[in-house]
Amino acid sequence: MSDSPSPVSFPRYVDARKVFSQKGFYGGELSRDQLPRLAGLLADGAFYANASLRFELDKRGRKIIEGEVEARLSVACQRCLKPLELRLADDIRLALVIDEAGAERLDDDVEPWIESEFKLDPTLIVEEQLLLSMPLAAYHDKTDCSPEVVGAKEALDFQGDKDRKTNPFAALEALKTPK
Repeated sequence: MSDSPSPVSFPRYVDARKVFSQKGFYGGELSRDQLPRLAGLLADGAFYANASLRFELDKRGRKIIEGEVEARLSVACQRCLKPLELRLADDIRLALVIDEAGAERLDDDVEPWIESEFKLDPTLIVEEQLLLSMPLAAYHDKTDCSPEVVGAKEALDFQGDKDRKTNPFAALEALKTPK
């Protein structure tokens, strides 16, 4: 049997004045509704997010948030716009500070989490970590990706006609040519 307590499911808020001294431990599966900023970036398809967060005071009295997050979710491929399943996993190691000055005083072993209120939302921490873990641009492998280009030739022909009819530099060309 393990010595560590089982995590409690994620509450909406925890009291930042108490959760560290009480060694809060939260974990479990999160829904799309609990992660609204992330949900706005997702495509229809797979969604699974699981995380655990531990809140404690370290030997130096810093308020430390440690944990793990893993997710499987669908986003739109930037090439073909079809759903693409991503697998994300990351470790979390943050120190709670109340302002930018506190963040600047931290060592390199932790990242700052700035919160000046007593209410601390654990799901917001998980959501932020998932957003930071996402790739800047997600693509299928070239062999699996087939962008649909409908009417490309017609679009190019139309653009060419438009450029010939309304060339914004035609007036400058006329000034440049000697008479």
